[in-house]
Amino acid sequence: MTWSLGALADFGCDPVIVVVPAEHVEEARDLVRTFANTIVTGGGDTRQASVARGLEHVGRSTHVIVHDAARPFLTRSLLQRVLDAVGDHDGAIAAEPVEETLKWVADDRVVETVDRPRLWRAQTPQAFRTDALRGAHERSPDVAATDDAQLIELAGGSVAVVRGDRRNVKVTFEEDFALAESLATSLQ
Repeated sequence: MTWSLGALADFGCDPVIVVVPAEHVEEARDLVRTFANTIVTGGGDTRQASVARGLEHVGRSTHVIVHDAARPFLTRSLLQRVLDAVGDHDGAIAAEPVEETLKWVADDRVVETVDRPRLWRAQTPQAFRTDALRGAHERSPDVAATDDAQLIELAGGSVAVVRGDRRNVKVTFEEDFALAESLATSLQ
């Protein structure tokens, strides 16, 4: 988390809003105390509800950046590319094209091979016009969106895509930690 916080602070995000499960607010405050202009708040029951809680602390900023702590290798360069891409759109996301062969599976059986040329794996950071993201959250509070770009799409908005960074890995499963540790060592 502190790697991402450093990247966001160095980029000029002010404030940086950290949303964590309510039972970890005090622990998170201890972790971020060295970062100026950082607000820690408790999240909701879902990712979407947590982002909505974070948005409550965003002031008059015209743009907001949403980033998941599960992607610890955030860079200033990626932040800049995503923010620049918003342009005339409601938002912009980092993503990587899918390179693996994809299979649609049901009951442990391959149903079909999915055509992949237009498929991309979404990453964070994702940048949005603040009013567009707030409006999308207000219009779809009960939608089970997997990212904020999906809410913008459902609201009829447009989302640009920029090439992400393959090092911007998502640390989700136990085996991901060894990869992340190796990557952190190589980036120092």
